[in-house]
Amino acid sequence: MAIVTGAGRGLGRTEALELATRGARVVACDLEWPAATLEEVQRRGGEAVGVHLDLAVPANADALLEAALAAYGDVHILVNNAGIVRDGMCFNLSLDDWNSVIAVDLTAPFLLSRQCARHWRSAAKTGVETDRVIVNTTSESGLYGNVGQSNYAAAKAGLAALTLTLAAELDQYGVRVNAIAPRARTDMSAQAFGDLARADGFDPYSPEHVAAIVTWLASSAAYGVTGQVFVVHGGGLELLIGWRPQKRIERDSAWTDADLLDLRQLLFEDGDARAIASPIKELFAPRSRG
Repeated sequence: MAIVTGAGRGLGRTEALELATRGARVVACDLEWPAATLEEVQRRGGEAVGVHLDLAVPANADALLEAALAAYGDVHILVNNAGIVRDGMCFNLSLDDWNSVIAVDLTAPFLLSRQCARHWRSAAKTGVETDRVIVNTTSESGLYGNVGQSNYAAAKAGLAALTLTLAAELDQYGVRVNAIAPRARTDMSAQAFGDLARADGFDPYSPEHVAAIVTWLASSAAYGVTGQVFVVHGGGLELLIGWRPQKRIERDSAWTDADLLDLRQLLFEDGDARAIASPIKELFAPRSRG
């Protein structure tokens, strides 16, 4: 059984449909009633129930898990897909826009993961050994930074770090936790990048490509895969490794003023010491082949 948040449209809808098509019973959650998703699941011969909740309300994490257990008795897969954007430069961004994005894009996935983890931990104590899965939807804005998205980038960076921590904490209970950073055509991508080009034949921005990887991560074919972050784009998949030292300076004494004067050159060898994020929009630009 799979819970998919943000399942009323976009990536979440496509992920819910793919999971249901492959035999999972799905709880499709969205801010509004996910009627179109439920109808399509039924048309494909799958099984799903709908839940409409505002995940910015902390108590609704409990309500969603209770609804899932009432419908199907257990939860095996949690796909934390729901997200919102409230873009603005940091000097113009309101506290309300900061808080609302953090609430939906970071706090809600934590609360849902926590509630599922409590349920799975209790099951593990009874000797039940079942592969359980959490898939979090982060973003390259969170991995690399992006102008005008300090709230969204902070939330998605936090979600990537939360993924690594949950993977470590829940491994002993047979829970695998991974994250994806998708490049796909959705309502949110349209706000940021406009209408992404539609190609004849293979469409690199179709959400189906992302859903395929989410389904793989949720399946036994990905058994043992945990604590990983992937960028998914069309037929491409990138396995990312987090912060790693690029330059190391070792000392056995305290820093002196003279040492500090030389430190920039030691670290950057007189190169550009500015780390300025490239616009994420460039990642969505068509790539030439050949």
